[in-house]
Amino acid sequence: MSHVSSIVTALNWMRSPHHPAATTALSSSSQCCDEGKTAACWVAVTCFATYDAQMFEIIDSEKSFSSGIPPYRLIKGEFDVFQPYFRVRKEEQPVDAPAAKRRKKNKSKNPSNADFNTEKRHQELRPLLISCLEQLPNVWPIAWKMKATPTAATITENAQAIDFPSIQQMVETAQNKFSLKACEDDDVNVPEFEFVLPVTKELDIFSVFNVVCMNKSLTDVKLLQLTPSATYLIPPKSSFLMGSMQNSLDQLGAYVRKVGGADLIVMDPPWPNKSVQRSSHYNTQDIYNLYSIPMKTLMSDKDTIVAIWVTNKPKFRNFITKKLFPSWKFECVAEWIWLKMTTQAECVFPIDSEHKKPYEQLIIGRPIKENKNDNQIDIPRTRIIASIPSTRHSRKPPLHGIVNALP
Repeated sequence: MSHVSSIVTALNWMRSPHHPAATTALSSSSQCCDEGKTAACWVAVTCFATYDAQMFEIIDSEKSFSSGIPPYRLIKGEFDVFQPYFRVRKEEQPVDAPAAKRRKKNKSKNPSNADFNTEKRHQELRPLLISCLEQLPNVWPIAWKMKATPTAATITENAQAIDFPSIQQMVETAQNKFSLKACEDDDVNVPEFEFVLPVTKELDIFSVFNVVCMNKSLTDVKLLQLTPSATYLIPPKSSFLMGSMQNSLDQLGAYVRKVGGADLIVMDPPWPNKSVQRSSHYNTQDIYNLYSIPMKTLMSDKDTIVAIWVTNKPKFRNFITKKLFPSWKFECVAEWIWLKMTTQAECVFPIDSEHKKPYEQLIIGRPIKENKNDNQIDIPRTRIIASIPSTRHSRKPPLHGIVNALP
């Protein structure tokens, strides 16, 4: 009884009060809210410029995220990144300046194995990145280059963000304490809620967890008002499930299996890294928890593509390709790169920065099969996605290249 022709499943993780997403099943998803007809959302539709499509794609995320949700639109200022986050610091004083006045340099440290492997991987990607950067200025949208000052209407701070992770922990603690644990042989209970009214107030910040919420309308956006100051857009032909990996994965698998399996599964795990730990943007997790994802129950009988966002730490890339994929009987078929650019066609970080790279990687896999299915789509082995990143933390670009090719 699927209400969409092909279902896309996204496994996301609740990261912060500004990132209200959990383990989620959807054909398109949104997270939003602002006063008036303004929204910040994620929609799997994108717009491209014309160039050497074999190498890279320029994605207009702002236009993509505003598509399919009229009369609402993306909050202005979401992609106001006009200059790099930092540039290479030039030596301000001559070498022969008095020693007391010279800037002290940090003592160089011996690179670790992780540093060595990170640099090795960077050198593998560098020729492709440099070639892309040489072509980008010639095809970069002129309208973006003309944007050099912040948009008049920027993201407002009026709406109070909901701390979904904390509330989810409270809800599931109460559920585990006061409900009887189902036997292993029992069918998984998957409560469902359909958005029928233009604005839904029936669900609240406690009852929205561990329920498959669906908007079956082919054209209409529905609003979910969880609190007087927090309203969320639910795009047409979409559904979502919020909850923890410990308590929601069986529900997710049962629902996806019920609607025929997923053609595309996108994951954005909160990989452990020092930057996140220092900034406290979100909680990280043990990477081995990914083994608990019931991939067999999520897969479509025809073909399933899994795309996993990963940091530039080689051990996580190796974990996916050499451990996680084989455990699911998948193989790596492509590795894409998201190159983060400013409106002026500059990298947000220096391309060879030792501090932080201006790109992230996307590992793409599919089930291992002896004979290729004629209905399988061909995925480019390497591809660069060039786009302006959101001003919000950890927002990824839409993956039109995969979604649009789904059968």
